[in-house]
Amino acid sequence: MSLNLLDMLKDQVSGPLANQAASFLGEDESKVTSALGGIFPSVLGSLIGGAGDKSSASGIMDMIKGVDTSMLGNIGDLFGGGASSVNGLLNSGGGILTSLLGNKMGGMVDMISKMSGLGSGSTSSLMKMAAPFLMGIIGKQVAGKGAGGLMDLLMGQKEHVAKAMPSGMGSLLGFADMGDMAGKAMGAVTGAVGGAAGAAKDVVGSAGKMASGAVGSAGKLAGDAVGGAGKLASGAVGGAANLAGGAADAAGAAASTGLGWIKWALPFLVIAGIGIWLFTKGGADKITGAVGDAVEATTDVVGDAAGAVGDVAGSAVGAVGDAANAAGEMTKDAAGAVADAAGAVFGKVDAAAKAALDKVKFTAGSAGSQMNDYITGGFKGEGNFTFQNLNFASGSAALGSASEVDNLASILKAYPGVNVTINGYTDNTGDATKNQALSEARAASVMGRLVAQGIDVSRIKSVGNGDANPVADNGTAEGRAKNRRIEIGINK
Repeated sequence: MSLNLLDMLKDQVSGPLANQAASFLGEDESKVTSALGGIFPSVLGSLIGGAGDKSSASGIMDMIKGVDTSMLGNIGDLFGGGASSVNGLLNSGGGILTSLLGNKMGGMVDMISKMSGLGSGSTSSLMKMAAPFLMGIIGKQVAGKGAGGLMDLLMGQKEHVAKAMPSGMGSLLGFADMGDMAGKAMGAVTGAVGGAAGAAKDVVGSAGKMASGAVGSAGKLAGDAVGGAGKLASGAVGGAANLAGGAADAAGAAASTGLGWIKWALPFLVIAGIGIWLFTKGGADKITGAVGDAVEATTDVVGDAAGAVGDVAGSAVGAVGDAANAAGEMTKDAAGAVADAAGAVFGKVDAAAKAALDKVKFTAGSAGSQMNDYITGGFKGEGNFTFQNLNFASGSAALGSASEVDNLASILKAYPGVNVTINGYTDNTGDATKNQALSEARAASVMGRLVAQGIDVSRIKSVGNGDANPVADNGTAEGRAKNRRIEIGINK
């Protein structure tokens, strides 16, 4: 079994430190003891999360080397040295916690305060006192072992920390994750609409290809018919001309030779010429008839092709309409399903908490007011609400006024079946990586406040989104202020 640092802290530090710190802070010792029971595993958990590689572990080793491990056996003397001695401890611990927790410290203070009953000021001071003692215990165990030895020690503490860490602290520190069914439902609706549009596009494309093919075939047939008629006419006229030319040559030859028989042959030549003329005229009529027939046939083919195109296009339009109707029905059904799901999660009611909720006066436009209107209005809309009066210090995750969060907690207490996701956002000024971290810390801080108000951490997820999804123009001060926001959404 691996070494348990929390047991060592309990045996060597917690009792004496609780006694001395309670006296220094003017707090009840049992509350201080309870707070230390949450502080040590929480800070140790942040150390585990921060020592994921040798570079990070080396940084923690540097902090450990700066701690005087001799104080572990002289806690009474340390506090007996007066305010200056304790202030030195507080300054050391404050530096350690800032490095480890950053903007998450405010959320941790809230959760420990709620758990122990201490005020936030006393909790913050106690955390600063406790941190150097934790580092001192670790320093003794890894002396001479380097960053690799520190990593091995910390990784072996995961099981112990998981058992001792206060409920919700793991999520606050970024160790928890839950799914968002509402997001999945909307994804399914979007996919269905996209599929219907794709099917309609395919049908229209097929109709276009069929129409093009039909018209092309009709045009080719018409060209062939007219070409054939032209060849027939040319041949007939050419034959008639040749025959007439032959007759004229014969007559001319007879005349030039003075042949007497030309006189009696001339009538026959006239008759032959008339016959040729009649034959040519009849052939022309036949040719004209053939061309007419070809044109008529072409017209029929084109008409049939146009009819076919119309039929196919009509089918395509019908298919598009059907697809659009289907998509609309699916969207409508999905919206109904979302409303039904919302009704289901709000169907479970805590009577006592609901009675307390009915006495809460929400500020107009606040997140609590928005959610309350969503409930009483039949769950219409997306179930996503923006905090309006939630203040943080610049560049910090420490909550200023938290009354809006507390009012929202009243709703969640009254409806224990409701789970939520808290989304943090920043504007786009400054470093994007820092903005991302700040958005995560602020969302986690709000979650910590809800947990501190008695909401089970399993019902809450916090997400940082950095400067993504702006709702206003980052080019103006007013727009940037709107983009620096915290939203809370219902998981259905």
